[in-house]
Amino acid sequence: SDVCSSDLVLALFSCFLTAREVTARAELARANRELIATRELLANSSRLAERERISRELHDTLGHHLTALSLNLEAASHMAGGTALEQVQRAQEVTKSLLSDVREVVSTLRQDEPVRLRESLNALVETVNEPRIHLAVPEDLIVSDPVIAHTLLRCVQESVTNAIRHARARNLWIELVRADGAIEVRARDDGRGVPHITFGHGLAGMRERLELVGGRLAVQSKPGKGFDISASIPLRVGAS
Repeated sequence: SDVCSSDLVLALFSCFLTAREVTARAELARANRELIATRELLANSSRLAERERISRELHDTLGHHLTALSLNLEAASHMAGGTALEQVQRAQEVTKSLLSDVREVVSTLRQDEPVRLRESLNALVETVNEPRIHLAVPEDLIVSDPVIAHTLLRCVQESVTNAIRHARARNLWIELVRADGAIEVRARDDGRGVPHITFGHGLAGMRERLELVGGRLAVQSKPGKGFDISASIPLRVGAS
């Protein structure tokens, strides 16, 4: 009897460790997905910030000095004559050319660079085995505002997390669309659903993120009818 009891305890302990290991692996996989996706966006954000810094430095320092030099040469041209005037005029032409080049570089640097949102979303969902995720992102969807891109990513992330932890779903359909002057994340699963929706940390955090960019969140669910999430962000400069 004692032997049987010991075997039972060992079996239960083994099952407990196995369950803990499965849970730990799932959490590690989820954290890794989030890290990869966030790294993609951070790389874009850092690159945009650096481009803005360089363009500002060029405009505020080199551009300022070249403008001052051009004005001084203009004044000198009215006082010089002969060969000296020719040299001043030549220097003035070079200065104006350099100033034009600087302005062109500044303008190019300040042009928005699209964030690779599609790649970040694929990285987020590709390692999820269950539920099966069906992700649809338009190939021509461009998001150049890192804040909007990050908000969209987090909405998708929370939809995936909700389906994994609570829905017991087999499938999760996620679609990004442009509609009525906004970008929408539409997510629905075929899980168990709930009779009453409670905004836990995940959904509450999603709603707060959306409100910061003027967006809105709509959630629907019924027992046996799955869980539907609709997150909408109005288009503005930097998103198209």
